[in-house]
Amino acid sequence: SPVEMNRCTAALLLLVFAVYFLNVEAYKCKCTRKGPKIHYKDVQKLEIKPKHPFCQEKMIFVTMENVSRFKGQEYCLHPRLQSTKNLVKWYKIWKDKHRVYEA
Repeated sequence: SPVEMNRCTAALLLLVFAVYFLNVEAYKCKCTRKGPKIHYKDVQKLEIKPKHPFCQEKMIFVTMENVSRFKGQEYCLHPRLQSTKNLVKWYKIWKDKHRVYEA
């Protein structure tokens, strides 16, 4: 019957959407191991996002300053790389130092 057919179609579409959504969310988790060489002074904003159901490790996003090389691009950095750990450490130190002068 047409009603049952519509239900099947709706259920199938929902399933396709759910799988697509999960893939998109899971993809967001894959932060690059290789990115451009980023200097902490070129970072405009640094966000550390907690783990979530689709991603087993925290995600680190940096938004670059509007300098010629980066033009405000956003990068997702791999949290376990030493270069990422160093960047986060120096960025925080640098920001804290600037906050003192701004106050």
